Amino acid sequence: MKNYSILFAILLLSVFSIGQNILISEDFESGDLPDGWSQQTNASDGGWLLGTANQLESQYWEIANHGNIIATNDDECDCDKGMDYLIMAPLDLSGSTSVSLTFDNYYDEGNLDGAFENAFIEYSIDNGQTWQILEEIYGSVEGEWGTRNVNLSSLSGNDNVLVAFRYDDDGGWLFGWALDNVMVFEPEGIDLAISNLTLDTEVNPGISQAVTGIVTNLGAENITSFELSWQAGTTEFSEVFSGINLASLESYTFEFQEELLIPSSGSYEVTVSIVNVNEGISDDNSGNDSQTINITVSDSGTLTSGGIERDYIYYHPSDAPDNCPIVFVCHGYTGSAEGIMDYSRFNEVADEFGFAVCYPQGIEDSFGNTFFNVDYDFQNNETVDDVAFLLDLNTYLQSNNSLNPERVYCTGLSNGGDFCYLLACEAGDTFSAVAPVAGFFKQSIMDECTLPYPVSVLEIHGTNDNVTYYEGDPNNNDDWGAYPSIPDAIDYLVTNQGLVLLEEYDAPNIDQGDGSTVSIEKYGQLDDCLQVWLYTVNGGGHDWPGAFGNMDIDSSREIWNFFDSSCDNQVSVGEISSNPNLRRLVKITDVLGREIKADYRGIIIEMYDDGSSEKKMVTE
Repeated sequence: MKNYSILFAILLLSVFSIGQNILISEDFESGDLPDGWSQQTNASDGGWLLGTANQLESQYWEIANHGNIIATNDDECDCDKGMDYLIMAPLDLSGSTSVSLTFDNYYDEGNLDGAFENAFIEYSIDNGQTWQILEEIYGSVEGEWGTRNVNLSSLSGNDNVLVAFRYDDDGGWLFGWALDNVMVFEPEGIDLAISNLTLDTEVNPGISQAVTGIVTNLGAENITSFELSWQAGTTEFSEVFSGINLASLESYTFEFQEELLIPSSGSYEVTVSIVNVNEGISDDNSGNDSQTINITVSDSGTLTSGGIERDYIYYHPSDAPDNCPIVFVCHGYTGSAEGIMDYSRFNEVADEFGFAVCYPQGIEDSFGNTFFNVDYDFQNNETVDDVAFLLDLNTYLQSNNSLNPERVYCTGLSNGGDFCYLLACEAGDTFSAVAPVAGFFKQSIMDECTLPYPVSVLEIHGTNDNVTYYEGDPNNNDDWGAYPSIPDAIDYLVTNQGLVLLEEYDAPNIDQGDGSTVSIEKYGQLDDCLQVWLYTVNGGGHDWPGAFGNMDIDSSREIWNFFDSSCDNQVSVGEISSNPNLRRLVKITDVLGREIKADYRGIIIEMYDDGSSEKKMVTE
């Protein structure tokens, strides 16, 4: 929403200058606390911090991009945020009669374990010795920035006024509050602004919802009528709201008679705009006449597999081409389909590159935790067949959508990553490539894995992962089940598929403050699409780089680039042959051309007297 934040701020300032007397205007693009501003905090992290959304967000409190911002993040530090004051420069309102504060606001108003986060606009007229609450701020649409307007006119007549934003974590481990584009001004002329939109941002296709919001009179003259329009794609509707008398700095809640209906999956922009005010007049400030909200329309469906009703979320970009690929994204142990969708942000990558995404939901185990069954040692009584579930789900989605059956991929985090290895071994004829993140190749699965179909694998793993150890757990100390080190698992895949090291390098250390770097190894065969990649996150933890932890790579984007460069179809190594009765075998080698021993296991090349050759996998 603020991809052009600097330009927007300049335009906003110039437009406001025409019809408003601006007392404070700050967009935080300099990256420093503005002159005259200050803060008070008990927090150990310094309280309000400046930076980009990626720099200031955390694992459980993601911030939508908005250029440079200022934010206080309780989720990151879990420290005392009860008195986090961000104080604007002193205001001289001795000659003012009407004053307004407007700002962009990212705030969920969340709660956790009985604690509720709070946000307030407070003021002091005794140099900050005492503070009074002027207005409580309520949450924005989840995952979206919104604009807030606060009437400061009650403070008029005072010559040294401090106005502050205060965040309170209620003594709990909550989330945070982010701000941008703060402005204090004295209203003049005609200026009606859209100050808030209220729409569900994640909906199922075919569900209609009312388009509602708030307009605020930021000018000096009364507003008696106005016309609004909403637009989503090629659909547009306008409506006149009359019979009102909106004084300066008063607000009005509107609701369109025509509801918004989006019939198909995808990502859509819904824009609400002020067409005119007071029966056809254009107001003096067009810079605040519209707001846009992004709506994600995905199918939250169910499918019966193995006699169990299973849940999933399916997202198909509205402009994806026919016969597009599909990527399955699996959550971790105790996780959810919605959680991994939000965390990985794979929908954004799907929108950019034109493929479908499905987020399967694991069922609960005997401990009440959601999972995908890879036969962990502490779950040896679980019988659900999740490989069959994903195969059934893929069959169903293929039959009801325009998808490419030869371009089916799977990625997952932690337990979802472990599950990727099981799919590679048992369903390689369907899943041509998998990409575990912080996953392990369970030894019992590896021992039974024949890899009858070649499968490309990308593993992204942190060396400091304290859940799935980079060095492995061969003695099963944690009761997940024995598993080799990550390099040993990669070596198994490389050796058994006859691959060689093609390139090795370090990714650029883009974010030097994340405490980690990424080393990349890529294995394959020259002029072949079969590949195995290892991204070692040196110093990285149990997370999804790009969403949390390491910020040098965007895991979701790297995973898609890997899938997009891997083999499109799966052909069994035993199926590559012409008529063997018309030729004679003369030599058998490995992929490097070395003649093999009788007990060799792996990919072999059979050479025939007619000059042809055949690649096969030897497993016994």
